[in-house]
Amino acid sequence: MNPKKQQIINAAHRLFIQKGYNASSIQDILDEAGISKGTFYNYFTSKSECLIALMESISEDIRAQRIAVAFGESPSDTDLFARQLAIRIRMNHEKNLFSLYESIFYSQDEELKAFGKSQYIAELKWLSSRIVDMFGEEARPYALENAAMANGALQQLMHVWRLGTGQQLPLDELTVYIVHRMKQAVETQLKDGKRFLSEHLLDQNKQLPTLADSAKQLQTLAAGAEDPDLQQLLAFLADELTAEKPRKAIVNSVLTSLGQSTDDTELQIFLEQVWRQIK
Repeated sequence: MNPKKQQIINAAHRLFIQKGYNASSIQDILDEAGISKGTFYNYFTSKSECLIALMESISEDIRAQRIAVAFGESPSDTDLFARQLAIRIRMNHEKNLFSLYESIFYSQDEELKAFGKSQYIAELKWLSSRIVDMFGEEARPYALENAAMANGALQQLMHVWRLGTGQQLPLDELTVYIVHRMKQAVETQLKDGKRFLSEHLLDQNKQLPTLADSAKQLQTLAAGAEDPDLQQLLAFLADELTAEKPRKAIVNSVLTSLGQSTDDTELQIFLEQVWRQIK
């Protein structure tokens, strides 16, 4: 990200936490960042756009961390999923985001409301896809429903914990517990076939690209890569995916190496897609 834009976002973040989003003005942001009004408007058209940029930046960090811990692990590993759940909660706490989420969800600003809705749906879709990773395609009809219940349970259990105790939240214990309860719910639904929400409600039945599609995209990425080492790894991965029987251990090793060596968010997301395809 452009350093000046990051400077403005960091200043806005400090202000929004200290004074609250609604009480902070653009002039406050200018003073905190030490910039002119013209500089601010070079990057943002409004205070709400600045808040959206801040939240998007943090969401990218969360996504990158979730992907980084996944490489080399099995998508069906429930302990991995628990660790991935903890990443967002820990980031929310470290960045003091709970008040900012409230500002978004209770805002009368249509742009902010639309952004909040898109973020919520994106998280539900990620949760749903991971549920299918863990419990198989037969769990897809129940994935969205369990994603919503897990998301709600996390929020409410944390809220009650804070109301009833001054102790630090045992985050890892909480996420493991949520995943355990989710497993029980999914197993029950697989037996009785009962559900409240349709898996189609948020277009959750979208199919992943094939391995051949991913191989073609890898070839394109390799051709455009400037780093020779990155180019070689991408090309090797493309060749491996087009093999009659891709060697999963080798593919996982390359994915892990690539995932740990790049900070390109879009590439990390694509690598996570491949990771799911070869499970």
